[in-house]
Amino acid sequence: MSNSQRRRSLLAAHSVALHVTVLSPVPPTTVMVTCHAFSPGKPSVDVNFYMDRGGVEQLAAALGVEPTTRPHSKTDPQMYTVADAVVASVPVKIWTLLDAPETGGAA
Repeated sequence: MSNSQRRRSLLAAHSVALHVTVLSPVPPTTVMVTCHAFSPGKPSVDVNFYMDRGGVEQLAAALGVEPTTRPHSKTDPQMYTVADAVVASVPVKIWTLLDAPETGGAA
């Protein structure tokens, strides 16, 4: 694809990022737009709420999607809350990472 296609993809993703930011009941911590040179027709938007599961939940509800919460990985017990949406054909990931829950003294 040409540079003009990549530019159109980036502009579409920036428009979605602006829409999501305005729609969000809680201002996100970061909003990142990505459109890789190797995939110029597939932009994406990444929305992060720093240690704020409620922010993820509220934006997910505003976009009509359900968030999920799980441990970040098998070796990282931090809790990862994420919701995936598609806005104007652009994938949007909404997420946060929280401290691991207390284990009650277990070592």
